[in-house]
Amino acid sequence: MSAPAGWYPDPADAAARRWWDGTQWTAQTAPAPRFGEYAPNPAAPAAPVAPAAPVAPAYPAYPTAPAPAGPGATPPAVDVPTQTIWVWLAVAASVLPMLSIFLFDWNGYLSLIAAMMRAAESGSGTAAAAADLTSWEIRTLGISLIGWACYAAFIVFSWLDWRELKRRGVPAPFGWAWSFFVLVSAGSAVYMIGRAVVLRRRTVAGGWAPLWTWVAATVVGFVAAISLGVWLFGEILQVVSVGTLGS
Repeated sequence: MSAPAGWYPDPADAAARRWWDGTQWTAQTAPAPRFGEYAPNPAAPAAPVAPAAPVAPAYPAYPTAPAPAGPGATPPAVDVPTQTIWVWLAVAASVLPMLSIFLFDWNGYLSLIAAMMRAAESGSGTAAAAADLTSWEIRTLGISLIGWACYAAFIVFSWLDWRELKRRGVPAPFGWAWSFFVLVSAGSAVYMIGRAVVLRRRTVAGGWAPLWTWVAATVVGFVAAISLGVWLFGEILQVVSVGTLGS
């Protein structure tokens, strides 16, 4: 067991004492007392003071930059006008195909049905009636192409509307490619509804006016088309009944 720390006779010099730190001799020495002389033990040497760790200088606080928004964060709403000329043209282009059925010559169609029935009963004039019906169908096909042209125009107008919204600063407007659903029955609703919902979230003004206009025009178009269908069905029944009675 090691001796406790203290002053002991210096092994190298009998006239001196050396400090023992409990584990080894140190460089601290003191003169040894002479015989019969009392000398108090000198104070223990002070432990070496470790240098203080360097402290970083204090700087004035500066505002930190805001953390970037995560990929799922919603962009802030912007105050820009959202009504473009292109969206109104898209509304018109989506409704016109429903109204194009009124361009068909339905009275001529009813007359052709009556002529076909008379030709079938008499056995003569069938070829002429069939030729007239074919001519009517060709004209009808031409009018139908107008409807398809309107669908194509709706897609183009939707793209122009999307581009204009981006130019005005709307962050990530509703994708114009959804307008291709117009080729499906009532598919124009996908772009019109999606556009309004996205603009409601990302702009101050929103974009409900074109949507409600489209809804109103579509309802009117459907009601008109159904009314025409009911009238046409009644007329066809009348023509058939007259032809049956005449035979």
